[in-house]
This record gives sequence, C-alpha cells and structure tokens, in this order.
Amino acid sequence: MKSWVIAGIVAAFAYGVYSIPLKYLSSDKYSKAPLELIALGLALGVAVTAVLFAWLRGGTVVLGSPQVMSNLLIGALAGAVWLIGTLAVTGAFRDPGTNVSQLIPLVNANTLVAVVLGLIFFNELANGVSLSRIMIGGSLIMVGGYILSA
Repeated sequence: MKSWVIAGIVAAFAYGVYSIPLKYLSSDKYSKAPLELIALGLALGVAVTAVLFAWLRGGTVVLGSPQVMSNLLIGALAGAVWLIGTLAVTGAFRDPGTNVSQLIPLVNANTLVAVVLGLIFFNELANGVSLSRIMIGGSLIMVGGYILSA
C-alpha cells in the first residue's frame, strides 16, 4: 500500500475523531465553552503536537534553511484558514439541533474545493489525474453530503 494512502486513512480518522470534542466543547447541552477558549485550546494542541513531532524526528527543527520564514508564513496562513473552518464548525455545534453525523459530511465538501484548487494551482491534470474520476467522485461526495444533511 502506498504511503499516501496510509497517511490519508490516518488523517480521515483524526479529522473524524476531532469533531467529537469540538461538539462537546461548544454545544449548549455540554460544555458551551467560548469560541476564543476553544481556539486557544486548539492552538495549544497544535503546538504540543508540533514539539512532540519534532522530538520524535530526532529533536531538531531545521531553522537555518533560507526558506524558513516563507515556510513559516505559508504554514501560519494555512493554520489560520484551518482555524476559521474549525471555528465555523464549532459555532455550528452551538445549535443543540446540530448533529455531527449531518454537519461533518456537509463540511467534507471541502474535498471538492481542494480538488479544484489543486487542479488550478498545481496543474495536476498534467500529473495523470483523471478528470472523469474526479467528476464522478466529487458528485458522489456532494450527493452523499446532501443525503446525510437533509
């Protein structure tokens, strides 16, 4: 099995699991934590995980490369966009009628956004990506998200 498939499975599991504490923290029925506190908790979790990851890789972080600042800025931008999406989901969980099983499939339409942006920014059709498979898979994602959220 290719390593990117294993990474995708790990990511799917992680993203699936993280919606459970988000609902617990934000819902009126449970903790109802302020969004700012949730954002800080997420940032703390990211920071601790980054340090642990660096330690597991030998304890060194490459800060001497010439691209360190641009890489950090692009990473910060990606983190800010991720946090905006996460806070939108967390805010949606404030409504007691919001179900994880309905919201998350709708949110996972993000796959389509990522596919389109990947095709545009990285010219991935030139790398052997099948447009027909993308169209079929994307359609199935949208139909599945709609069915689960209806």
